[in-house]
Amino acid sequence: MFIGDDDDWEDRNVAPVWITNEETGYTNKLNHQMDHVWDGFYTGQLHKQQYSAQLETKGNYSIEYTSTPFKNMRYHMRANRGLIKLRV
Repeated sequence: MFIGDDDDWEDRNVAPVWITNEETGYTNKLNHQMDHVWDGFYTGQLHKQQYSAQLETKGNYSIEYTSTPFKNMRYHMRANRGLIKLRV
């Protein structure tokens, strides 16, 4: 999981985001979470820049943003075993 933490995290969009692993052939195109506010009549245009993917804990992964990535990002991986190398 990774989350954008810049001041403009609700207004800026860096999606879609591509995660690939050339060794295993893994490719995944991610979009951010749904709108998380309600303006009374429809959902707002603010988005939480949070992305989730299931990965095999083996090999080297690349994350490619379709626009300028956030300066401050939080990356979090939960796994009982295994190891990956991540390139942004």
